Amino acid sequence: MVGKQPEVIGKIMDIREWNERIDSFIKEENSVIGRTVPVYRIYCQDGTDRSGGGFYNEMVTADTIGRFARALGDSNPLYSDPMYAKEGIYGGIVAPPLLECCICSTFIGGRMPRVRGISVYDGGTKWERFVPIRPGDFFTAQTEYLGVGEVKREDAGSRLLLRSHEIRLTNQTGALVSRLTARSLISCASPEKTGDVGSAVKKPAPESSAGKKHETTGSVIGNNAGPVPHLFSTRPRYSQEQLEAVGRNLDAQLRGDFRRGSDPRYWEDVQAGEALPEEVVGPYDESDGSALMAAIGAANAFATKWAAVRYRKGSGLIDPETGARRHPIDRHMSDAAARAQGLPRAVVSGVHSQALLAKLAGDWMGDAGFLCSLDCRCRRPLYFGDLSTQRGYVTGKSRNEKTGDCYVNLRLEGVRQDGVVHTEAEAVVRLPSRTE
Repeated sequence: MVGKQPEVIGKIMDIREWNERIDSFIKEENSVIGRTVPVYRIYCQDGTDRSGGGFYNEMVTADTIGRFARALGDSNPLYSDPMYAKEGIYGGIVAPPLLECCICSTFIGGRMPRVRGISVYDGGTKWERFVPIRPGDFFTAQTEYLGVGEVKREDAGSRLLLRSHEIRLTNQTGALVSRLTARSLISCASPEKTGDVGSAVKKPAPESSAGKKHETTGSVIGNNAGPVPHLFSTRPRYSQEQLEAVGRNLDAQLRGDFRRGSDPRYWEDVQAGEALPEEVVGPYDESDGSALMAAIGAANAFATKWAAVRYRKGSGLIDPETGARRHPIDRHMSDAAARAQGLPRAVVSGVHSQALLAKLAGDWMGDAGFLCSLDCRCRRPLYFGDLSTQRGYVTGKSRNEKTGDCYVNLRLEGVRQDGVVHTEAEAVVRLPSRTE
């Protein structure tokens, strides 16, 4: 996920050189804007260039769809019941919105600035969807590089960059199914924060539980100087009243109380300012994370995992108990692995939070609606143990005078139990009209 990091520990780097390295990185990256490469199977051991990302599942099956629906807690029979789906607008099972995350990766690696203190985060994806995905669909894809821009530069010197790729998914008929604008945030901590200014002392590696020295990492993905103990936290403890309220909301989701289903929601009946029913999930735990990993097929084991971690000597994750290297994906499943990377607890995958917003829109619009686009931004982490409330409202509506298609604009957000918005999005859905 992250390119090989430079050996800069122990080197004095002034702020001018630090900024020059980042500026040079941006210039070099933007010199290849427009570069287009095919997307290959992500885990083939054939030495193929994976700079365009990779496929998790080139073919979608009914099982792929079912696993993804379960990973969202989505009991809509449109995604699982052939008899129910046969009577609907599509004449058969279709996939929930954002199944695209099970087809190909939206987290695309690449080169990094040659400075310490790099952390890489999921910045959120814009999902543009044109036709439904069905069992038996087979995909090819291309990735176009959109370059690197600067989001902000703080007074303290830290810089935040945004790298973007466009992924185009085409099915077996040649139809463009989806266009995804995948974004990664690259956080560059200032030299003052990383200790590159005023010190030329090489930091000793900590002792592992086996008594042997090893190297550490402290960022989400990257080469920071190790975990920050004061950031560690236990998972929140909820009152019985809070848990009962969550249970009631989950019961309502299971019953389909928030789901429009086969009863069409007509464009004419929707008004700006209308609120969507709130959907609550959590407390997020290992079962929830495992369900997503099973749906995507994102994880590796044993020899193929080793192929991914063996060259991460300077920037990889070291298990604090065994001293062995672990895959960075473990930060999405293990509090201990996340803490070794400087996080307070295991962090929820960004695509899971985005897909939960898509589920909210899907439940509201009904089976006859279609989610045309979902432009997501990952604002804050959602951690294991957190609750998340998905909510939204209608911001506007329009009709295409040429085609007659009717659209509704939605504002959506996922909110933690502490009131912090972790994910936000603007959505466009197509709804049926009473005049059709």
